[in-house]
Amino acid sequence: MSLRLKLGGIFLAAVAVRMAFHLVTGFTADDAYITFRYSENLAGGLGFVYNVGEQVMGTSTPLFTWLLAMLALVRIPVVTGALLVSLVCSGLTAVVLYRLANNLRFGSLSWLPTLAYIVWPRSIPAETCGMETALFTLMVTAALYYHHRHLCYYAIGLATLATLTRPEGALVLFLLLVSSCRKDRHCWKSYLVVPALLLIPWLSFAQFYFGSILPHSITAKLALYSRFGTDSWWDSLVYLLGWHNPVGWLMFPAAVIGGWWLNRKQNFGALEACWLIVSMIAYTFSGTRLFFWYVAPLYPVYLLLATAAVVWVRERSEFLHYRQRMLASVVSTLLLILSVAGLYRQVDHFRTMQTYSDEFLKPVAGYLRENANVSRDLVGAEDIGYIGYYSKCRILDRDGLVSPIAVEYNRNAEYFDLILGTRPDWVGAAVGSPISGFINDPQFLADYRLVRDFGGRNIPGYNLYRRVR
Repeated sequence: MSLRLKLGGIFLAAVAVRMAFHLVTGFTADDAYITFRYSENLAGGLGFVYNVGEQVMGTSTPLFTWLLAMLALVRIPVVTGALLVSLVCSGLTAVVLYRLANNLRFGSLSWLPTLAYIVWPRSIPAETCGMETALFTLMVTAALYYHHRHLCYYAIGLATLATLTRPEGALVLFLLLVSSCRKDRHCWKSYLVVPALLLIPWLSFAQFYFGSILPHSITAKLALYSRFGTDSWWDSLVYLLGWHNPVGWLMFPAAVIGGWWLNRKQNFGALEACWLIVSMIAYTFSGTRLFFWYVAPLYPVYLLLATAAVVWVRERSEFLHYRQRMLASVVSTLLLILSVAGLYRQVDHFRTMQTYSDEFLKPVAGYLRENANVSRDLVGAEDIGYIGYYSKCRILDRDGLVSPIAVEYNRNAEYFDLILGTRPDWVGAAVGSPISGFINDPQFLADYRLVRDFGGRNIPGYNLYRRVR
């Protein structure tokens, strides 16, 4: 089989698995709709805003937002565009991973990290949920691939685009710049030109337009989760490495062995390991809640290191060296069995999450669209993705991502005081939410009337209140 056919098959396999998962679950994350609203407003000439007239950078992915806006201009809906971009990027990531493994002399086992990535239960939901994850994963993986091939300008350029896709990309960019400048000190100025050409225009625009080069959503999340929602550092580490099941405990020593072998044989892995370790330390001790789409970009490289351990075993075993087909069959079968088991649980979990959005958040948005004055009324709500996107109302984000006024209230756990201080016309509250305990307060009930209880049997519902005085 020609290389072109192999790469085409790899691309289509990654796309097919993710498309099947999305069709079965129908899952799109609530946070994704925040970016979708930014993109639609941008494409509609209303500015890089969530609420018209409020210049707040409540999304941390400017490149993805601009890309969806451009697709919207050619009449591709942002929801469809986000899925399309994610599927293409996932397929390309699988191709890049195969090329990288082939370059690292995995030989007949070059498909192994690619197969692991294609069916990896933690990557698939993150790359089909409407977030920028697949785009960011591709940029990082491709940057590391081109760096290994000593194509430094390509690597630095892709790392810069990764930084514009998600702030964490700055770490990859920094590591690649340091490594490239150390290898070729005479070219350090030209290496800096690439990120300067891409970053300076955006940072200048952000400072002028938003008043800050840092996404406000980062500040808002740190304030919100300073009071609840975060795990201990140990629980965060267990989640990152998957140590809650035997597969995670198997993968970790395999990644250590594989990384050691690649560094010793191919002089590869030091920079990649540094990126993984620093990222995991940052996520473990960041003080914010870990969402599944945060950590998914780490897995292609992690899987590459872990599967390199199989190549190391083959190299050291004369018996397996001459029985590579048998080794390939055993490992691939084991991978597929474990992945199918993991995906079965993921399907059930994300179906439940989508049920919450379809049965509660979308109906809340529909009710507001029909009963609220879209241009005048202020809606104070949490989980504003679906609600804001489908209602088109002016939103006071009680989580604070697009509403800076909420940050100090959340940092001090003064959730009811936010309502008292802003007096929104409507208040949306998830039943049992840590920031909605005030819904039983007599003062709140004196000012607001419950107009609709979007309740459910097995899932906590969502209440909608309207101000009466």
